[in-house]
Amino acid sequence: MAFFFEDFALDPDRRELRRADALVAVEPQVFDLILYLLRERARVVSKDDLLDAIWNGRAVSDSTLTSRINAARRALGDSGDEQRLIRTVSRKGFRFIGELRQHAAPAGTEVPKAAAQPARELPPLPDRPSIAVLPFANLSGDIALGLLADALTEDVTALLARVPGFFVIARSSAFLYRDASHERRRIGDELGVQYLVTGSLRASDHVLRATAELAEPNGRQLWSGRYEAKRGDTLTLQDEIARQIATHLEPALLRAEFSSMRRRRSANLDAWSHYRQAVGAVVVHGWSEDGFERGLALLERAIAADPEFAIAHALFSLWTAIGANMSLLPYSEATLQRASDAAQRALALDPNDFDVLGYTGCAFGDLGETSRGRKLLDRAIEFDPSNAQARVALGVLQVRDGEHATGIDNMRLGIRQSPQDFRLEFFRSLLADGLIRATRYEEALDEAYTACRRAGGFFLPRIVAAWALVRLARPNEARGMLVEAQRLRPSLDREQIERFFGRRAAAELDPVSSFDE
Repeated sequence: MAFFFEDFALDPDRRELRRADALVAVEPQVFDLILYLLRERARVVSKDDLLDAIWNGRAVSDSTLTSRINAARRALGDSGDEQRLIRTVSRKGFRFIGELRQHAAPAGTEVPKAAAQPARELPPLPDRPSIAVLPFANLSGDIALGLLADALTEDVTALLARVPGFFVIARSSAFLYRDASHERRRIGDELGVQYLVTGSLRASDHVLRATAELAEPNGRQLWSGRYEAKRGDTLTLQDEIARQIATHLEPALLRAEFSSMRRRRSANLDAWSHYRQAVGAVVVHGWSEDGFERGLALLERAIAADPEFAIAHALFSLWTAIGANMSLLPYSEATLQRASDAAQRALALDPNDFDVLGYTGCAFGDLGETSRGRKLLDRAIEFDPSNAQARVALGVLQVRDGEHATGIDNMRLGIRQSPQDFRLEFFRSLLADGLIRATRYEEALDEAYTACRRAGGFFLPRIVAAWALVRLARPNEARGMLVEAQRLRPSLDREQIERFFGRRAAAELDPVSSFDE
């Protein structure tokens, strides 16, 4: 399918780039680079992505990569200063930002059947104001103040998400922009939002001072506020800022009754530090035995430091249940019981925290208690509509209950709410699985391929891709995907596939598998 933008047309089959009616001379490697950026336009592509796609993983110098990017820009009448079509995203990579025009493919044009299908566009933002609350900055060296800054960010996000008429980006994506050096315009582009909320905290003697600001990504300030509270009255400070921001953004809140959003956190800094390190362990080491073992060990240390740390118990239950189903942990009655016990403990400690509800709801769903899981996830989303994890998990359970369209919509919305989430490839794998169950095989393959490209070392999306290919009567490609999944996870066998995807998927993959060889 040809791509049309501005007065350009790029035809992948003919390998031609035209401007108006004139053919533009482009070196083959530069053509491949432009084509890759066009196909991956829904995201920022990293240097490693380009090396894999254009140079087949071979190491090349930064100057070589820079020269090819510059050549691509020259071919498109762009430049490093203007960045009209190809934008450099600081410390992350590059993205094609031009607007495509819709044209039908020329008669007889055949869509290439490459293993890496073009990435799906992110679903368009709803026709309503879209907002991201960026991490509040800690302008002091006080660790406790840093925890308060994070808590305030989360509370403001959750409160805004409850306001009718607003689309709020999930905390897990917004928290990636903790570094104050990020440019607002680029954050707005990457998250796809119209407004940004920023803020800071500083301590002076026994007083906490906070500032908050609402601005457009172009830097135009729309509102700002300053607040003070006694050092020992931090919850009052949180509530005041949250109320003031929400009130200025949506006058209807003046008529609504809403409760203070006081999330239960550990006062023990060691416990909170271990919890954060646990999350980081899975981010760094991935969806692997090593990542889960490290993460669970750190959560156990957090719980030992504070046995009443509800969120730590909840995340422990979730990772234990998922780990068992993915065979990253020993699958046994004892493991499943540990997950259930941890979920029960978390709910007993704090039954109204939206993370506790989201984690335990997903855990119970993985443990087979679908009805109970759905009720908890519904409550989590009611408290915090921007909770992407809970939204995706609810969608998975809805699909299992035969509510395919609703479940798929919820999973897509969860993915859109958190476009920079470290769990995104896992979310996409679950969405692909749901699309297969809804007999939407091409869409499923598209999502699975996207997850494969974005997570080169993750075996799960390759299994889903293989299942979609079997349904599409493409057994040789399915076999290749399973071989790749087994290369990434040598212990993969039929039992593991059945445990995570069910008997039907395992049976349909039998003819293209080599597990018994």
